[in-house]
Amino acid sequence: MTEVSNVANTVLTTLDIGSGIDSQKLARDLTDAVKIPEQNNIQGKIDASEASISAYGLTKVAINALKTSFETLNDANELAKSSSSTSDATKMTVSSLAGSAAPGAYDFTISQLAQNQRVISDQYTSTTQALNGGTNFEISLAVDTTDSAVAAIYSATATATETTTLVVGDGTTTVTIGSASYTSIADQVNAIKGASGYSSLLFEVAASSGGDAIEFTYKNPGAVSSAPTFTGTGSTHIITNPTVGVSVLSPVSGVAAEYAVTGVVSETTTLVVSDGNTTVSIDSAAYANIAAQVTAIQAGSGYSNLKFTVAANSGNDGFKFTYKTTGAVATAPTLTGSASSHSVSSVSTGRTAVNAPITTTINVESDTPEGVVSAINAANTGVTATLINTGTGSNSYRIILAGQTGSDGTFTLTSSPDLGFHDTANMLQTAQNSIVAYEGLTITRSSNAITDIIEGATVNLFATSSSNVTINITNDRSTLKTNIQNMVATYNDVLTVFANFVAFDSEDDLAGALASDSSMVRFLKDKIYTAVFGESSTGSGDITALRDIGVSMNQYGTLVLDETKYDSALLTNYDDIVTMLTADTSNQNLYESTSMGLAQDVVTLLEGYTGVAGMLASRETTTAKELRAHEDALVKLEARMEGVYNRYLQQFGAMEGLMATLDSTKDYLTSQFESLSKAYDSN
Repeated sequence: MTEVSNVANTVLTTLDIGSGIDSQKLARDLTDAVKIPEQNNIQGKIDASEASISAYGLTKVAINALKTSFETLNDANELAKSSSSTSDATKMTVSSLAGSAAPGAYDFTISQLAQNQRVISDQYTSTTQALNGGTNFEISLAVDTTDSAVAAIYSATATATETTTLVVGDGTTTVTIGSASYTSIADQVNAIKGASGYSSLLFEVAASSGGDAIEFTYKNPGAVSSAPTFTGTGSTHIITNPTVGVSVLSPVSGVAAEYAVTGVVSETTTLVVSDGNTTVSIDSAAYANIAAQVTAIQAGSGYSNLKFTVAANSGNDGFKFTYKTTGAVATAPTLTGSASSHSVSSVSTGRTAVNAPITTTINVESDTPEGVVSAINAANTGVTATLINTGTGSNSYRIILAGQTGSDGTFTLTSSPDLGFHDTANMLQTAQNSIVAYEGLTITRSSNAITDIIEGATVNLFATSSSNVTINITNDRSTLKTNIQNMVATYNDVLTVFANFVAFDSEDDLAGALASDSSMVRFLKDKIYTAVFGESSTGSGDITALRDIGVSMNQYGTLVLDETKYDSALLTNYDDIVTMLTADTSNQNLYESTSMGLAQDVVTLLEGYTGVAGMLASRETTTAKELRAHEDALVKLEARMEGVYNRYLQQFGAMEGLMATLDSTKDYLTSQFESLSKAYDSN
């Protein structure tokens, strides 16, 4: 209808019919008179919202840049850059080096590399050869769990003040020190160490921590075949063995103690059995055999509390006491009676489990080489299996088992059928630790990558050495200064952004974009200033804040670094600077509850403002909603004004139609009047 009216108006105007007014232009002018002021008002709000969103975004970018600059200061390992060199890269190198690594020259002698145990199976014709006649079977895989070897330590009583001859021996070598007067245990130890042949002894001598005994510490781990001796002409020395030597390469299981006790088959007696703590008494009775006596003891009150069980021996002429748990027995058991005597002798000495392996029973469902490999790998014991085709002869398939590196990776595998893994000929390599000499110490580790000798450095061993291999570590601390300078510059950039977004006289395209939210800008500025210039939660010594290393605010309100003050603090208080900034920690995160140092404290604060749930993100979201509302209002205004325009067109169209009708009537009347006039004129 609107289009028809529009066309009609145009035709009427063109034909000079009607009012002669350009009704389209008039309708548009009348509409725009209302529309344009409202449109400009809404568009101004849209422009302001868009500018605010951009300003919030750029503010967030600037603060995130400041956060990033502090993140370069929150990791103790990254405040400096360390570099390393080695005197023999074929023997030892450094693969990983933190900035906190202490500079210096470190000398090592490598006597042994760590390696894992590797064994092979018997040979098979194919990957699917039946190993057990088509029937599944079980494998028992025992893996050692001990971390390190144990050297035996013996303790010998001694008298501090005495005149005596000292004789020390290890069963093979004897060291004799002539008679002398001693005023302390330390004097005796020094005399033994200075004697001829001392270095050949299997142990080293030292005073005990209590100062009342001499300790013999064996140089090598493992069991001692012959206990040490210590004698003298003037005193007696009692030797005890508080620490039993253990070899990692010879794991042992626990052993329960067993004692043999003599008995009388036919007798009338009272029986009293004791383990040193619990005593079981059975009243006098007549017994026809050992079995009857055993039954009586087992029925006695308190029998279940004994540390051992009582049974008849295999000859039925005596008793067998078997302890319920493994380990050494401090007090031997006793058996007494009113009518007979019983002698007790040790059949099996109790032994505590040392290097006791973890044993896993593995079910091999498919009795083939492939099935064995699959079952072992699925068990996840730390031992891996691989099936290899050697390509030699018809029996060319073998299974290789490999354990973890280090002596605690020792393993044994048994099964029925026998797969050959325990055969000496099938042992490819035994498990062992790496052994290095460092600063007079002998150090063993389960790996050839050692991370705990030089702090912050991973040392890799490649080959043994007959002489020292030197690792040199140097420290470049210029990184710290560069990062602090960058932080200062970034902080000043944030101040510039704040100033531009609240000041209308700035030449920035977004000048004044946040003038309506100047309170937020002021809040952020104050909070950031307080955090940056605040006291560190981990101040150290004279360094408790950034001001102590030369960071300050100048008269123009910008951050500056006094390099002279910084260089002086770095020279004398580097460790304190690290503590103040990082709490001597690395790889920090926002969710740690412990003190993390000034740098991470600032990072955490800034993340709270720029994060997903932070103040700036919230402001962006709110302003974006306002922008969409303004844009919707503009669309609605356009639709409403288009309706007003069309209504004007309809009204003007009706007017033009009426004017056209009037023009037509006027022309008719004019014609009639002219006709009448002519009629009168002819008369």
